[in-house]
Amino acid sequence: MRCQGSRIDSRKSNLSRRPTMNQVLSSAVLSLVLFSGVQYGIGQVQRALLNVDGLSIPRDGALASFHIDTWGVVPVAVCNIPPLWEIKAEKFMDSAGLLSGRSDPHRTLSKLDHMYLVDVYQYQPLPKGDPNGDYHPSTFAGWFEVFDGNGALIKRHRAFRANNFHLTPTARCPDAPPAEP
Repeated sequence: MRCQGSRIDSRKSNLSRRPTMNQVLSSAVLSLVLFSGVQYGIGQVQRALLNVDGLSIPRDGALASFHIDTWGVVPVAVCNIPPLWEIKAEKFMDSAGLLSGRSDPHRTLSKLDHMYLVDVYQYQPLPKGDPNGDYHPSTFAGWFEVFDGNGALIKRHRAFRANNFHLTPTARCPDAPPAEP
């Protein structure tokens, strides 16, 4: 009898040592990041708010859509979703990702202010290297479209420049404004 009781007790203690589902998932995600070829520098991460400004938008025009390709960036949070906008943040299995959004013609944004909280690894404003060999794309690149002063979409992609992107170091998204009555 005592032996069986001991075995049952030891089984219970072994069960309590099994990892929880969250621990298993956390380990799996960490393993994917460490062994999937993603090359992030240790200790070089910068958590920051991404601001995009200085865009060439016609007088009385507005930002209509944007597509920002990222490299070495992990989106942490979407901090601000303006009314009538669809905002997305995607992270792929390699170092690439995508930040995007689109609006209807009734919005008047001319910049993306504190929209995304991101972790940036080895910030690089411009691409570097040989595209046919050892190549590293810029941290942020892409295009945007605008509405003219009458709300009509100008169907031409305008390229972002490196100086359109600004990072403001911070640990979290800004506090939300109070709720409207």
